[in-house]
Amino acid sequence: MKIFLFSISMLLAVAACTQKENIIQGKVSYRDTIFKHDTIYISNQNNWQEGFGLTHDTELDSIWGKPVKFYINNPKCSPTAIDFYEGQFRPTDNRTTAALLELVSTEDKNLRPFYRWCLNKTIQIQDGALAEYTGEPVRRYAEKFPNEFFEYMDYDTTGGKYNDWVSAILYSGYYEIDNLKKPEEIRKRMTYQMKRNCKNCNDSLLNRFDKFALECFP
Repeated sequence: MKIFLFSISMLLAVAACTQKENIIQGKVSYRDTIFKHDTIYISNQNNWQEGFGLTHDTELDSIWGKPVKFYINNPKCSPTAIDFYEGQFRPTDNRTTAALLELVSTEDKNLRPFYRWCLNKTIQIQDGALAEYTGEPVRRYAEKFPNEFFEYMDYDTTGGKYNDWVSAILYSGYYEIDNLKKPEEIRKRMTYQMKRNCKNCNDSLLNRFDKFALECFP
C-alpha cells in the first residue's frame, strides 16, 4: 500500500513540474490550438467562419471589389490578417486580436479594406469578451476616415452593418480620456475629429456626423 501511494505521489510531482516548466517557457498548449509567429491557430473542426461567404480561393473571393489575392500578395500585408482570412486565426480576447483590429486605421489605402473586412467579420462573431475589443477600432476608423466610413456603411442598404458598428462603439468605444458621465463632451471631440478629417464635406454629411455621435454616445 505504501509503495502504491508513493508511486501516485511521484506521478503527481512529475506532472506538476512539467506543467510549471511549460508555463515558464511559454509553451502551454491545448488540444485544439498550436502556436505560430505569435498567432493562435485554431485546429478544431468548428467552422467559425460560417456565413462569411468564403471559398478560400483567393482569386474567387473578393473584398471591396478586389480579389483577396490582391491583399494577401502584398508583402506589407499582416500575417495575422492572412491567417484570419484562411480561418487559421480566430479572434479572441487577446493582444493579437487587438493588434489586428487596430490595423483598420492604417494609412495604407491598399490594405485598409482588407483590415476593415477583418474588423467587420469580428463584429459579426463577437461575444461579450470579444466585444471589448471592437469599439475603439470602429471609432478610430470613423474619426480618421469619415468619408470612407459612411461610404462603407451605405453600401449595406439594410442598415444592419451601421447598427452593428454603432453598437460596437456603444459597448466599448471609449478612450481613456473620456468621462462617461459627460457624453456631450465625447460627442464634441468625436465630431471635431470627423469634421477635421472629412474631405469635400457637405452639410448633409456634416449632419450625419452629429447624428452618428449621438447614437454612439446618447
